[in-house]
Amino acid sequence: MPHSTTPAGPASKAAQAAGSDGSQAMLLDLVTGANSLTDSLDRLAAAAVRSVAGAQQAGPIQSAGTRIECAVVLTQPRRSPAITGTSRDAERMMAWEQQAAEGPTSEVLAGGHPVAVLQRHGDFRWPRYCSELQVAGFGSVLGVRLRLDGAGDAAGSGPDGEAPGGDAETHAALAFFAPDSKAFPLQVIAEARAFAGLASRSLRMALDLHTARSMASDLRSALDSRTSINVACGVIMAQNRCSYHEAFSILAKASSHRNIKVRRIAEDILERLPEGPPQSHFGH
Repeated sequence: MPHSTTPAGPASKAAQAAGSDGSQAMLLDLVTGANSLTDSLDRLAAAAVRSVAGAQQAGPIQSAGTRIECAVVLTQPRRSPAITGTSRDAERMMAWEQQAAEGPTSEVLAGGHPVAVLQRHGDFRWPRYCSELQVAGFGSVLGVRLRLDGAGDAAGSGPDGEAPGGDAETHAALAFFAPDSKAFPLQVIAEARAFAGLASRSLRMALDLHTARSMASDLRSALDSRTSINVACGVIMAQNRCSYHEAFSILAKASSHRNIKVRRIAEDILERLPEGPPQSHFGH
């Protein structure tokens, strides 16, 4: 029978690792050496497989040798969903589900349940998804929601782990795939839920870091652009004995006439200087 509720049972390994009080001090390292958000998501998927596969092999009905794959989806405002996984089949299933809006991950992202389990044989909730699952060679899926209420604002948390001021439009989920139609018994579901709590905090931190890096890069680019424009205006002022406002107007008119950005016009002027364009030194 498919499961959509929280299983009861003993504390999982992930929960025990985080501490009996549910301490938030335990985090996955998703940022060291990760140059992009995709790198962090790749690390998350790999860690998720290790956690769930370990619980599966340690369960009462051991399934050593059963292949477990994982896919991660992250949705953010005004961006295409970021999808990665431990195999192409897992990634393809996640991409198909996001486009079709049918399947266990779609259910958990919609907020119906924190966990959704699909056993392909005898489960008629998502017929098209089941067909795709059969083509990919999977017999069961476990979808788990990641709580990212505090993405972009990791300063604190409110009731139920929600952070104040967080971006409610940022969502993420994990999907675990296995060839066995009964690969996810209750103890494995419990482990996946415990891991999801750890993963949520870790992914929030990774999102904050990558956002900060992006903002820093954009700021540096803006400062470099402004420097080029200001120095070019100085050159025009010296050549034409005019004010800064008049010099900038000359740049703006040239930009409009040639249909290229003001920064490019400014850089063209600076590249023609005898000593070449000046270098900015922000951060030194």
